[in-house]
Amino acid sequence: MADEQKKLQHLLNRSGFGMTPDLWKRFKGTDLDTVVSELFKDSAVIQDLLYIEKPKTDDKGEARPLKVAALFIKSKKEKEELNLAWMDRMVVANATLREKMTMFWHNHFSTSANFSWLMQVQHNTLRQYALENFSDLLHAISKDPAMILWLNNQQNKKDAPNENFAREVMELFTLGEGNGYTENDIKQAARAFTGWRVNKKGEFEFNDATHDSDEKEVFGKKGNFNGDDIINMLLEKPQLSEFICRKIYKWFVNSEIDEDRVKELANRFRSNNYDIGDLMKTIFVSDWFYDDKNIGCLISTPVELLVRFKKLCKLEVDDQQMLALQEVLGQTLFFPPNVAGWKGGRGWIDTSSLVQRLHIPRAMLDAGTARLNKKPAFEETQDQKPADDKTVQVKTDWTELTKHFSSVDENKLTDEVIRFFITAPDDRIDRKSIENGLDTSSRQRRVITTIAAVMQTPEFQIM
Repeated sequence: MADEQKKLQHLLNRSGFGMTPDLWKRFKGTDLDTVVSELFKDSAVIQDLLYIEKPKTDDKGEARPLKVAALFIKSKKEKEELNLAWMDRMVVANATLREKMTMFWHNHFSTSANFSWLMQVQHNTLRQYALENFSDLLHAISKDPAMILWLNNQQNKKDAPNENFAREVMELFTLGEGNGYTENDIKQAARAFTGWRVNKKGEFEFNDATHDSDEKEVFGKKGNFNGDDIINMLLEKPQLSEFICRKIYKWFVNSEIDEDRVKELANRFRSNNYDIGDLMKTIFVSDWFYDDKNIGCLISTPVELLVRFKKLCKLEVDDQQMLALQEVLGQTLFFPPNVAGWKGGRGWIDTSSLVQRLHIPRAMLDAGTARLNKKPAFEETQDQKPADDKTVQVKTDWTELTKHFSSVDENKLTDEVIRFFITAPDDRIDRKSIENGLDTSSRQRRVITTIAAVMQTPEFQIM
């Protein structure tokens, strides 16, 4: 059974980006219910991420065609800059739970529209509703300009319905593939979403002229439905709460789903009017959340891992190198692989990405370098070196960590470092192997090299 320190580590891993010396000082000896309340209090204030300036428009507030083309051309670079701004926010934010939930919804409502300003708008919508009401979030994201463009609802008109959004809102956002809907439901729902478009101001607009106002039949009901009606009908279906709770369970509790727990959570989620904050609090204060099987069983996402290094060791690389690290590890914010988002779980790890993960702590010693070996393209062989391999220059600051372990007895140092960083079962960690490669020239070097050695273990990748 996990002791109180491991339970605290587990909570901080899942609700944020792991234990740090500052968080240990703040919460040591505090009961977990109080810690959960404090985490929610920290995340109560919503601070938008405002990095990209709103595009200049004409007197009507509209963007002219040439301006739209210019915005399209520079969008990729600005989305990369927004990515880095969000990473920086995750590192310094007190509202770690809101950041973590925003990242979850960023993956759930996976979008990568070619207008950076609209992606920032969507990001702040996710941030606003991250811990609030799922019904409000679903309605808001359905009218989100970036989402409308990403899933082609701009082209969804009564004379030529486009089914993309109607399909994905059922399959990926609310019910799950093939769960509680038919192909005809998708076709009829697509008609209800006709006329939902983005205007030249970059805002949602309903165009009555392109909306299909004839009768539709969706989920066995007939009526002159619009998009809001479809969203409300989805929210009435019990499959929605189970689908959302199953996905949250998989990302925050365990990739091996306990269906009985999911049903309990789903019943509460639905009866509580889809209160996301209440759902997450229910998970974090439940005894079963701290069962041994749920601790140290999830592989860190690449972004979580990098944020953890930045928080713990002040990891610093230049902007392009940070983006390269994300790409090599398999998760670049604002650039999901497809509309289904990142698969997660064991999908984060393969032979290439694991080597990169384990090499970063080694590179962090003495401002070293990390070689980024990108996966070969389809037509390349494994022994061919991709042309765009990169070497990353790494800077770090170990001051806070060395201070934290400064009073630990020399003979207990390895065990204490393992205890602080590892929540996965550590019986497979070879302590002798860790200690054989240490620099013992000074107390500081002993501490730093011990920490780096523990960070190079596969168990550090698991939270």
